[in-house]
Amino acid sequence: MTILQEFIGDQSLAVWIALGVIGFLLTWKGANVVESTTSKVSDHFGVSQAIQGGLIVAAATSFPELAIIVISVLVLGEFGVGAGALIGTAVFNILVIPSAVAITSGDTTTTQGIVYRDAIFYMVAVLALFGVIALGVLGTDGREVARITPQMGVGLLVLYGVYVILLVGGKSGASGEKRTESTNVPKQAALFAGGLAIVLVGVESMVGMTLQISDALGAPPFLISVTVLSAMSSFPDLLVGVKMGEAGDQRAAVANVFGTNTFNLVAALPIGVILAGGVSIGFLTSVPLLLFLFYTTLVVVVLAATEFELTTEEGYVLLAMYLAFLAWMTTEALGVTALLTEETLRTIVT
Repeated sequence: MTILQEFIGDQSLAVWIALGVIGFLLTWKGANVVESTTSKVSDHFGVSQAIQGGLIVAAATSFPELAIIVISVLVLGEFGVGAGALIGTAVFNILVIPSAVAITSGDTTTTQGIVYRDAIFYMVAVLALFGVIALGVLGTDGREVARITPQMGVGLLVLYGVYVILLVGGKSGASGEKRTESTNVPKQAALFAGGLAIVLVGVESMVGMTLQISDALGAPPFLISVTVLSAMSSFPDLLVGVKMGEAGDQRAAVANVFGTNTFNLVAALPIGVILAGGVSIGFLTSVPLLLFLFYTTLVVVVLAATEFELTTEEGYVLLAMYLAFLAWMTTEALGVTALLTEETLRTIVT
């Protein structure tokens, strides 16, 4: 039970949906403040666009997902809500944001750094998480639940540290930006803290709504998090990407996608694992989704590497893939299909 659920008690689903929408608006506003302040401070210190998009802004705009993880493990004691949101967010980001940038801003050029460093390293991060979950099964008696220990979480954090070193030390990480002297850094820091607080309040409301929808449908919270909660928490990232694309920073928008997803999977998620002292996650549901995420990422990498350009037509293809994913998750939540089972997993790996 969330803090808000304890405070207001039993309410109708309509009330919780309204509170979730309010929480979404708060998260949107808070994320805008966080993104704006980090960009201004980065410009003030002359940080390059590559590092801004792939590291600083990516980490800042990932705070809703980090907040979901923290609330999930510390308040709810239920890691499935946070894990579902992170996996769903990763799918949303990798398919919808590049699609939106290509559709709204036209053909989007990429670089070798984005494709061969950011994208490939992100695929390594997905495989690393897959490996951690697979190893987690060894620590349990059955095959349906994987146990992720704090030590495994530290290992994922080390992997993120390697990514930061590669990003900062790469040629594209060299600062070629001029410092701006007009930024009031203490003021921006205060606004940043206020934005984080607003996001935290908004996320609390959205998590409460997710649990109520789960109860109403009789569906696992994990599946509702993969669809509803992830899309709502990722919307600010979508706006940031579209804004970057319209401003001519299409490369930074694409780099932000891989940077955000890498942060979510090998920084935000292990932070939750460490805070909780270890967590359990459904193996049969998470592994097929991670494989789906891996192969969709592979599709994006191939498209982006073709002449180092993502065309508008390819953007529509990515959008169609996400709509198909949403339809699949909806049928799973409603019980129309039951593909997230051991039989399906055996079919995939054999």
